Order: sequence, then C-alpha cells, then structure tokens
Amino acid sequence: MNGTIREKRLHITNEVQLRYNLNRLLYDKFAQKNEPVIQSNHTGAVNSLSVEGVESRYLLSGGGDATIRLWDLDETTVSDTGEKQLRQVAEIPRKLGHQFGVSCVQWWPADNGMFVSSSFDSTVKVWDPNEMTEVYSFDLAHKVYNIDVSRTGQHSLVATAADHPFIKLIDLRTTSASHILTGHNGKVLSVKWSPTTSHILASGGSDGSCRIWDIRRSNACLTSLDMQQAGDAPTRTPLDERRAHRSSVNGLCWFPGGDYLLSSGNDEKIRLWSLHPVGGKNMLVNFGPLIRNRHIQTLDPCLSPRTHSPWPYLFFPSDNGEILMFRAVDGKLVKRLTRGSVNSARTACMVPRGDGSQFEYISGALDGSITLWGAQWFGGKLGRVRAEDESDEEPTVLDKIWKEINA
Repeated sequence: MNGTIREKRLHITNEVQLRYNLNRLLYDKFAQKNEPVIQSNHTGAVNSLSVEGVESRYLLSGGGDATIRLWDLDETTVSDTGEKQLRQVAEIPRKLGHQFGVSCVQWWPADNGMFVSSSFDSTVKVWDPNEMTEVYSFDLAHKVYNIDVSRTGQHSLVATAADHPFIKLIDLRTTSASHILTGHNGKVLSVKWSPTTSHILASGGSDGSCRIWDIRRSNACLTSLDMQQAGDAPTRTPLDERRAHRSSVNGLCWFPGGDYLLSSGNDEKIRLWSLHPVGGKNMLVNFGPLIRNRHIQTLDPCLSPRTHSPWPYLFFPSDNGEILMFRAVDGKLVKRLTRGSVNSARTACMVPRGDGSQFEYISGALDGSITLWGAQWFGGKLGRVRAEDESDEEPTVLDKIWKEINA
C-alpha cells in the first residue's frame, strides 16, 4: 500500500491505475464481513437478490418461502445481544404476493420506484416499493425460473425463462406478450439481456444449448454457441445440434462491454465465449476442477464491476458451500470463500452492491441467510494505512485516496 501511495505522489501512476492497484489490495483481503449482520427471517432459501442502481442503498431479497423483503443497506439497528443489524424496511408476505417460492427479483434499471419478481407459481409481478403493493401480474402458465430487465433503458421488455422450450418477452407498457422466441428443446433456465445492445438477448436451457437472439429479426436466433468451436472459422455443425455444455446451462453473465459471455452448466464447467466471430468462439479458459454445480435451477455467476479492475473477478457459488473467486479472463483461482464453517449451506445467489463505488458484495444461501462480503483489514475491520511521513493526528491515507478516486 505504501508503495502505491509513493508511486502516486511521484506521478509514476495515473488515477485509473491507482484505483486498480488499490482495488487489487482490497480483493486480496476479501472475506465475510462480521458486521452488520442481516437477520433475513427467510424460512426457505434466498433465491435472488437485487440492489437498486440509483443510490445503491436498497436491497431486495426473494425467498423460497414465497416472501419478498426490502432492506436498507445504510441503516443499522442494535439487537438484544448487542449486534449491529441491517434494518428491514418492508416485507411482502406469502399469499399476499406469490403463492410459491420466489425465483427472481429485480429492480427496474435507473429507477428505484418499481421492481419485478417471478415465482414458481407461474407468475411475474410488478411492484411499487413505496407502498409494497402489486401493480400488475402476468400469468405464464408454467413455473418461472428467471427474468431479466434490459439495463440500457431503451425498451420495457422483461425476458422470462420458464418450464417450457420458448422464451416469452412481456411488455410492461402494453401489459401483454410482445415476442415468443422458439428454439430450445426443453426448459429455459436463464436469460440475460446484453448490457450494451438493447435488442440482443442470451439464453441457456436444459438441452445444453446457449443461444444468442436478435429480437428485431423474424428469425430471431443469431447463433447457438458450440463448445467445439475454438477458431475464427464459422462452425459447420447444424444449429440445433450445437451444445455449449454437456448438460443443462443454468447460468449466464455478460462482460460489461457486451463482447464476451460467461456460461455455467450442470456438467460442472464454466465457459468464456467471445462473440466477435460469426457464431461465437469458445475461449478455452479452464476454471479448474473445484466447480460443483449439479442442481437444475438458475445459478448465475457474478462479475465484479468494471471500475474495480482491468480484468473482472468472477464469483461462483459451488455446491459444496464455497464461493469460488476466479480471474475471469484466464480462470485463475484467487480465493475459496466460506461462510462461518466449511460445511455451511450452499450459496444460491450473489450480487455486487452498485457499480463499484461501494466495495461490498451480498450473497444469499439455502438456509435463508444473507451475508455481506468486503475487504477485511487488521482484525476484521478496514483499518488505518499510514504513509511514512504522516502523523497519527492526520486522516488515514486510505480515507484520503478513497475520497479522491471516488469523488
């Protein structure tokens, strides 16, 4: 740290490189935060989490007990045992909202005045978080595994992945189905809009295929990714015979630039795809033998914000209870994170808090717990980092640098 500070003062490094160096040091100290504690009160698995993008302050959690809870990440209360706890703002109890487990919750991008939820009761619902009241409900007639809202803000379509072989796009403006995309042979487990192009959508299904769609076209399927395609020449394998994984594709995650895509499957593999050549290309990145992913349910990987590092970190919840932390571009294992004990319950979802200004991550597990993650310094807290020529009376150097680069 002191070397990084000296390089900054001697103008050897610029502001961007300083940010990257500081964040790398923080990731080196990445671990579970001891406080504040989130007493989630979910009696089932926490299947989905979402942090709103306006203030990066309010957290939604959707549980297998059919409840949705709203949390304030900036306010704490003190329990009877003296623990600092995050404050629960509101709750949508079972049967006042969904009848069965909540599979996904998601804030509307750039607006914390609305959020969308899906459930195994076959419905997708739109909510007003100010009153925690239902605005509209869509009945898809099949249990819904995953939903996604485009971050570009150029349309009001919600993509849905459900227990049938097609993807239904529902339009919140007209409250009706806008598109139906057919091509998968089996249930669809994950859908993700491109972060940069509003009309591009990726999907993964139980047939092992991962398809890229252009919703403007009548023949919407642009390609189906092929694990055997590792060169720039177009593959000759027929579209319906291409497979991204040897088993169900249950997780997808776009790189922030929209040029690369990560997929995870029940064959216990994570694959990195380049979408530059026609048809896509398997980058042949090896993420090692530790991945455990055997459950046919949505389990999307989590990438670090683009402002944290020139290469993103990948967080993947393994079935053995660990969260595996990789460098996404080369598959190098950085850390194996555990909650409390080695035999802790499996993590079902993980999200970063905001776009990078807050160095925190939040995960939900099958035992109903919600855990905060961040940098731990000197006995579990973000402690003082002092340059050689500073006195104890001055503010910490870490405070100064953090204020400068996040101004």
